[in-house]
Amino acid sequence: MRGYFGIGVEGISKPMNFGALFRSAHAFGASFVFTIGAAYSRNAADTTDAPANLPFYDFSDLDALRLPKGCALVGVEFRDDAAALPSFCHPRNAAYVLGPERGALSPGLVACCDHLVKIPTRLCVNLSVAGAIVMYD
Repeated sequence: MRGYFGIGVEGISKPMNFGALFRSAHAFGASFVFTIGAAYSRNAADTTDAPANLPFYDFSDLDALRLPKGCALVGVEFRDDAAALPSFCHPRNAAYVLGPERGALSPGLVACCDHLVKIPTRLCVNLSVAGAIVMYD
């Protein structure tokens, strides 16, 4: 396997979504997990304690976000101008970021993204489910 990927969230508020997403990240072999403007606390959904087993970055806000050199930022967002996941060519080194529940990625974060990708569904799916689908793809 060549390259790496990480996955994170912006402004998430539901601890169970954190836990399920980070547990899935650990299972799918993510190289790191991260949050932007969110308070992470370990909970029962993260049975693998992912942040204790792979690098965890807790960025206070978008200005604090730092990714490795050569790492593409891919926003996962349900919007018309996003590439459909089945036809998306994943970057060799990427950090995927999902927005908050009942919301969207902030305009500032969208502007920072190298790519936007969407899961072609009729309506939005749960945040941790969306993350798992992207990691599986």
